[in-house]
Amino acid sequence: MELADIRVEIDKIDDELKTLYFKRMELSKEVAKIKSGKETGKKDNVYKPDRERQIIERLTSDLEGDKEVLKEDYILFIKRILENSKNYQRKLLSED
Repeated sequence: MELADIRVEIDKIDDELKTLYFKRMELSKEVAKIKSGKETGKKDNVYKPDRERQIIERLTSDLEGDKEVLKEDYILFIKRILENSKNYQRKLLSED
């Protein structure tokens, strides 16, 4: 595979990541609506450490071989997405 071909594939993946990121944030918006006090009685009920641990465990438990080397970086990637989601929910909840 040539460098130009690899870059085309990377661009496709980046486009998919963008789509998936905004789809996830839209779902985070829906979560914030549920957390807006109607269900929980609290407005800042965003951080769920158990849920975060479950997500990280689910997404990393099968990493082995070459992927194991990237596990730490992947966990940071996951945590960043989760942090963005929490921040977005907090912002939405503070607007209520």
